[in-house]
Amino acid sequence: MLLTMLLAAAQPMTDPAPDPSVGLVDLVADASGTHCLPDGRICFALPDATDADTLPANLVVSFPGSGDDEKTVLPLPALAGEPQALRLWSHAVWVRGGDEAGSGEGLEMLVGVIGEQHAMYSGGGGSGSRLHLLRFGMAPHAIGLGGEVLDVAWDSSLMIRACFSEQDAKDRLDACHDEYEYKAVLKPGPDDGGELPSLTYRSFATAYPQTSRRSEDNSGQKLKPSDLAEWKDPECSYERVLRFNNATGRYEMDRPAPDCSVYTEP
Repeated sequence: MLLTMLLAAAQPMTDPAPDPSVGLVDLVADASGTHCLPDGRICFALPDATDADTLPANLVVSFPGSGDDEKTVLPLPALAGEPQALRLWSHAVWVRGGDEAGSGEGLEMLVGVIGEQHAMYSGGGGSGSRLHLLRFGMAPHAIGLGGEVLDVAWDSSLMIRACFSEQDAKDRLDACHDEYEYKAVLKPGPDDGGELPSLTYRSFATAYPQTSRRSEDNSGQKLKPSDLAEWKDPECSYERVLRFNNATGRYEMDRPAPDCSVYTEP
C-alpha cells in the first residue's frame, strides 16, 4: 500500500508540478521546519535530535499529497566540515519528474542541508555554513537518498572587537567592531544536457568598515565618516558554473575558486 502511494506521489497531479525547465524549486516551509514542494505532495524534515549536542542523523520524507500518513526515514551521509548544527535548504534542484512516458525512470531531485559552525570571541563572534546537496530519488521499486554531490561555502557573519579604550572608540567613530559577511546563491546554469543540471554559483563578500581586512591588524585605525560603509571584496564576490562530473559523482566549478576562508570560517 505504501509503495503504491509513493509511486502515486511521483505522478502528475491536478496541482501544478515544478517546471523541470526552471531547475530550482522553492520549497514551502511550515512552523515546524518541514519543507514541502509547492503542490504539497512531498515534504522533507530533519528530526530534532534527542541530545542537544547530536546532529540529526536522518532525513524524514512524507507524502501528504498522496493521503499517506506514513513517513520514510533516510539516513544522512557523513558531512565534511564537522558542522555543529543542520538545517534544510529552502530550495531543491529539479532533475526529472518521473512521469516521462515509458522512460522507466523515477522522480529525482537534489535536496540540500546546510551545516553550521559557530564560534565566540572576546567581544565578538561568528557563524559560517556550507551547503551540501544530496541526491533524492523515487524509482518504481525504491526510495532513497544518494550521496553528496556538492559541498560549497554558503553564508557567514563575523564580528570582531576593535575598540579597547575610549580613544579607540573616538578614533573609530564608535564603529567598534569589524564585520565580515559572505553569502552565496545558486541559480540554474546553462543547459548542457548533463546527467544532472548545471548550476551557477554566485558569492558576495563584504567588510565593514570598508578599511577593515580580517587578515590584517586593524587596531589603531583612525576612521573617516566615508569609511563607515561596506566594502565589496572583488576577489571573493565571484561567479562560477557548476557542472556534474560523472566520473567523480560530484559537481565541479568551471575554474578554481579563490581562498575566501577569511570570510567563511568563524
